[in-house]
Amino acid sequence: MPGNLYRKKLTELLRKKDLEKARWLENINKYVLPSHVKRILRKDKSVLQELVLPKWVTWELLYDWACTQKKEEGKLCVLCDEWHEVGIEFNGKFICEYCFLRIKNLK
Repeated sequence: MPGNLYRKKLTELLRKKDLEKARWLENINKYVLPSHVKRILRKDKSVLQELVLPKWVTWELLYDWACTQKKEEGKLCVLCDEWHEVGIEFNGKFICEYCFLRIKNLK
């Protein structure tokens, strides 16, 4: 299951009260661009040379974290607060297909 190593490492850091590392790991998405995530998911280890990562971050941890990010492809629906690839833009807001059909069928 993706994210096991990531969650274990985060729990371990919190248990050891290494809050600086835990905070960094929680905010890893601020340091890794979406284009890098795609390359990590393709197991392109050359991305390690482009990223500035602490020495304690291993490839396995980075790959495991990237696998948890895969489910967030698409756009965030403003109604159900879930990630979907199919939907419409209405007044600058994304509404997924399911919520749109529910609203449409209310009338």
